[in-house]
Amino acid sequence: MSGGSPNGALPARKLQTFATASGVRLQNPDGSPVTYTTPSGETVAQLRTLALYQIAPGQQPIDPNFHEQRVAIDSSWSQPLGVANHGLLGVHISRELDYHSFGLNAGLSRDFNSKKTTFGFAFNLENDHVKPPGGAPVPFSDYRLTDKGGSNVKHVQGGMLTLSQVMMPAWIAQLNLVYDQERGYLTDPYKILSVLDATGTVTDYLFEYRPDTRTRKAVLFDNKIALARTVLDVSFRHGTDDWSVKANTIESSLKFNIYGEDIYLEPHVRWYHQSAASFYRLYLNAADPLPAYASPDTRLAEFTAETIGLKVGFLLQDRAELTFRLESYRQNPSVHSSPLAGLAGFDLNPSLRAIVFQVGWRHGF
Repeated sequence: MSGGSPNGALPARKLQTFATASGVRLQNPDGSPVTYTTPSGETVAQLRTLALYQIAPGQQPIDPNFHEQRVAIDSSWSQPLGVANHGLLGVHISRELDYHSFGLNAGLSRDFNSKKTTFGFAFNLENDHVKPPGGAPVPFSDYRLTDKGGSNVKHVQGGMLTLSQVMMPAWIAQLNLVYDQERGYLTDPYKILSVLDATGTVTDYLFEYRPDTRTRKAVLFDNKIALARTVLDVSFRHGTDDWSVKANTIESSLKFNIYGEDIYLEPHVRWYHQSAASFYRLYLNAADPLPAYASPDTRLAEFTAETIGLKVGFLLQDRAELTFRLESYRQNPSVHSSPLAGLAGFDLNPSLRAIVFQVGWRHGF
């Protein structure tokens, strides 16, 4: 993936200059030559032109040098255990330029009531290694005179209880209860906060800081209903966490054949809303003491999102399936402005729009 990514700072009425995410220092306090570590690991004596990027007055600060590569392997094995039980084991390994992850999961389910009722549970363990180029910044350190350390780790553990029930011959309902906890380095090493004076003028930039634990709970109610030769899938999900984020999701799809049994269409709609994390901030006030935590990440803001899409599937020979999916996504933050005079007229949290195109292949053995 490559393109632009918001760095967390706000638009300003003056030209703003930033460094790409792998910078070690923008300037040394003693005036000595700066050093800079490029994404490829090369250390140079002076900041090169390509290491810096400038944001025009009034424009959203976006790092145009965003680049990410991700390789992942997911494998699972399922096995009937007797007549009514079913077991599942899985492993996940992924590697990015600055992130390594290894995870395990396992589950067990049992059928009751002549296989009309199924109860199951599953758990997962994950260990992540965060390795930002140049090291992870010290929380709330000055962006221009930043101190950076080494790599950090994050641990994730969670579980899920599942109850499936055949309500009617053409209706299956499922209820999932999910709990997971993250511990360790949860801060985004690339996000910075603008520090503003009483007029809204930028006086400084600080790296963000998040709590080192996060506990999440969610409940999902899903329904699959057969309507003649079509299948309607409708679900509702409610989630909360101890960062004060509360989220609700309504999702629906309708699958129907258009050419015998070989081609099908599947329209899809999704609506999502979440509240803001307790420590989400558009900016920091220079006159106020530093809060315990603060992050400008728009993923922690209050917003509403809508997804509309269409999937086309082709059922081929030998249990093979080819699919094409096209979706439109729009994210609408709730807060776009500030009463500070220096920010008047700026869209501080613009809407996000994305088009997703996906090609899928599945083959049975």
